[in-house]
Amino acid sequence: MDEIGIQNIPEDSKLLMLGDWFRKPGEDWQVVCYFFNNQQGNFRKALPIDFLPTLVAGNHFPRKLLDNKVQGYTGSFQLPKLSEWEKCHFRDLPKTLHRANKFYDQLENCVIYKIKDGGKTYWIPSSELARILFFHSSEVTRAAVYQGNILQLGKATHTDWIGEIELSENLPARYLNSLQFRKFFTWLFFVPDAEQSFNSIFSLLNRPSIAIDGTKRWSFDFLPPDISSCIINYAGFTGTDLEKNQIFVREIRSISGVCAPALETVYFSHPDDDISLQNDVEGKNNSGLQQSPVHIKALTSSGSSASHKRRHFIKVNSTGFNFDIDPDMRRSPRHIKGLPSGIQPNLDELEEQPAEELASLLERSDHGVGVRADVDNFDPPDLISAPEKILFFQKMLQKLEADKGWSIQFQLGDVPQKQCRSLHLIDGRPRRYCHVVLERDDSTTIQILEIELTIRKTKKEQQEYESLSTFFFRANDETATYQNILDELMTCYLDDGLNAMSWKRKYNSKHTIKCAYLGHPDSNVENENDALESWVSRAATLIKSL
Repeated sequence: MDEIGIQNIPEDSKLLMLGDWFRKPGEDWQVVCYFFNNQQGNFRKALPIDFLPTLVAGNHFPRKLLDNKVQGYTGSFQLPKLSEWEKCHFRDLPKTLHRANKFYDQLENCVIYKIKDGGKTYWIPSSELARILFFHSSEVTRAAVYQGNILQLGKATHTDWIGEIELSENLPARYLNSLQFRKFFTWLFFVPDAEQSFNSIFSLLNRPSIAIDGTKRWSFDFLPPDISSCIINYAGFTGTDLEKNQIFVREIRSISGVCAPALETVYFSHPDDDISLQNDVEGKNNSGLQQSPVHIKALTSSGSSASHKRRHFIKVNSTGFNFDIDPDMRRSPRHIKGLPSGIQPNLDELEEQPAEELASLLERSDHGVGVRADVDNFDPPDLISAPEKILFFQKMLQKLEADKGWSIQFQLGDVPQKQCRSLHLIDGRPRRYCHVVLERDDSTTIQILEIELTIRKTKKEQQEYESLSTFFFRANDETATYQNILDELMTCYLDDGLNAMSWKRKYNSKHTIKCAYLGHPDSNVENENDALESWVSRAATLIKSL
């Protein structure tokens, strides 16, 4: 696919803003979208809330799927504590940040957050913040808006440091194939603050709203979770003249440093995740099928898809959702189904489709006829090049010492060779670590461990960067504890599903006074100096909290 549009949205139309939601009696919620087109100027179009994962201000439609570059003003900043956010409305925006002036009186009640950082003031629409946190697919969006709980998405349990999530049969089993979706569900199911924020959309949606000509109108709102100290990478625009330090965040490109739950391993399963022993090539379930040759060129905002048709995933935007430390998120063993001799597997999911079609993001229906589609905007973490990271880490230490005046000493060494096969080696030489002793004050010593990373090949022979957070901790000594932590790092515990080159969180918590993890800089911060400033700022915040 080269590009994808929305039916009845003229070609080369730019989405400027999202406005209020409205609902007519007996119908579903819709959101008013404000577009600009050279021929029509500013115009409005109402779209179902199922489209929210695709609606990012600044995007042009048809959207070129392979074009992930964003034009305009870009940057990053660290989010302060929620108590320092100021909840405002669009009517409070500085004049030079106004867009779609023809309709601006219709936008004045829309919720926006005013956040100050480093002499600049950032304005983040509540709807855009909810998109980066929750609106990652149409199915998840509907659960937030119409059900108001995560029970529609699945159920979760945990014992000690092991978690299990069984996704609902309402969701496509193909979600299991996406590490990023598994990461999102891990956060949503096991971090209470995330679940409460997700549920707040429904609770606020059902509070009093404006009634106009029999239509219920509501300005989107929700209660954000605690994402303080996270890094926002954004695209937007600034004010002019005296308002040049006022920045409107039209798109959050990625959010890094999201607090992961205190789990080491999370197992995922799905009721339909099965393999047929007979005719296995044809009989794979929809989680393993390759896409059939459907060329989806546009999304229709009317009409549901047929319930029996196979779902196709489309990618319209690029979104980064990154933890401070990744638990091991793995797929549970799939269910084995044996078919009697001579019985063919059900191949309804493989039915032929025309070469080009509209697709529907709306909820499936027994009376629907269109192609079923859902959105997957997730991108895997795109971190600074792994071989350079330990050198960049030493730059961070030097700047941290210069800025904060803390006494910092560090030493390099080789990681131990434990039960790790060849992971203790990089290109045939020993993998290096950096151990830091930082004197925060007269009575507090913080230790830091940074591990040299590299580029490795996946089972599909694709290259990917290793990802391992920086480890901060306090301990009663400066030798034995960190060496034992390194031993655990390089040890593999197959029975517990713990790999080598992964922090053993249970062990680390038990054998330190206090500990925390810090994710590495995101390469979406294109300027290395900005990335360094961000890393120093986050490290300083973490050190002060230990």
